[in-house]
Amino acid sequence: MSKFLICVLCLSMLVGCTTNKKPKDGFTNTYNSFVDSILYNNGVESNDIPFHHSLEVQKISDEEYHYSVTIDQPRVAMYNIQMMVVDRNSNGNYPFLGLLSDEESYSMIPHQENKEANFVKGITLEGVSKSSEFTLNIQVSWKDYAQVNTQSVFFNYHYVHDDKKVEHTESEVKE
Repeated sequence: MSKFLICVLCLSMLVGCTTNKKPKDGFTNTYNSFVDSILYNNGVESNDIPFHHSLEVQKISDEEYHYSVTIDQPRVAMYNIQMMVVDRNSNGNYPFLGLLSDEESYSMIPHQENKEANFVKGITLEGVSKSSEFTLNIQVSWKDYAQVNTQSVFFNYHYVHDDKKVEHTESEVKE
């Protein structure tokens, strides 16, 4: 009888482990699809980007540069925003937002902010590059006001460290 209980216990543990892997596998698939989408885009920038974006870089050491990519000032309603920054020189741990199913979702609405409802003024993703020259490829996806259609845009930043210049780059917002 005790062998039967041990078998049942082992079987229930295996079922539990299999169930726990599904959310992780779903995340891995979403994460990898974002990475693939950015890499297959080959650095082509979208013509119409309906928000302002900027890059700030701080030199941490001769081999590390901390970057912050910010999106803000939306011209359209953007619900359930997903965002990823890919540094092709990094080891594959890319900063992201909105890819986890149990993660809070964030939205940006022109001229509105409601932190309790996760309507934010802007979103910043941060990372570290191991090179004084790097290119960041960024994808931002969101649902429209009806939360039916998904739109995506791509933009890039190429950074070269220069001790003589200010390390801040912004996009132009087209009205």
